[in-house]
Amino acid sequence: MLFTHLIFDLDNTLYPPSRGVVDRVDERINRFMIERLGLVPEVAGELRARYRDQHGTTLSGLMLHHAVEPDDFLADVHTIAVEELLEADPALDAMLAAIPLPKVIFTNGSTAHAENVLACLGVREHFSEVFSLECVAYVPKPARAAFETVLTRLGVEGSACVFLDDRPDNLATARALGMRTILVGSATPGTDDVAIASIFDLPDFLARLVSP
Repeated sequence: MLFTHLIFDLDNTLYPPSRGVVDRVDERINRFMIERLGLVPEVAGELRARYRDQHGTTLSGLMLHHAVEPDDFLADVHTIAVEELLEADPALDAMLAAIPLPKVIFTNGSTAHAENVLACLGVREHFSEVFSLECVAYVPKPARAAFETVLTRLGVEGSACVFLDDRPDNLATARALGMRTILVGSATPGTDDVAIASIFDLPDFLARLVSP
């Protein structure tokens, strides 16, 4: 099987969760819900997690149940100092440069957030496109429609793609569309997923795919 595209999740995939970026965003989401919806902190935290689990993103739940305007939400919660948490990663830069396949980002974050993260890591040049929530009409992973939009924009079938993400629910949809799926940051794969401890294990996996 010849693969023509690598599709990467962004947060907690290109860098480890220990960097704290997602935690910082979650704090801002909680604050948004406290200030805009009048919730107490405990309820805001519980509802944030529940909406994320039920709808793919907290934003989807807020749009559905509270008529929250998506661009307003994204601008607010992604106003974090990414440069305090991430720095240029020469090893990641070199690894991506050595993989001779087109690469794209597919994230449930905003365009601005994705661009900030990629700039801080020093790897923006390796990705031909960034598919953010704005690019998929705010329909997030793991919704099938979001993946289909990306595939249509790329002009490829799912079977031509390798998809990397840190969330098993996102991988399940990609796998149903024929993609080869890689769970990043875990030693325990889900059903039919390959599991790699970090993004730096990707070249070894790709080498095994093409070896005789």
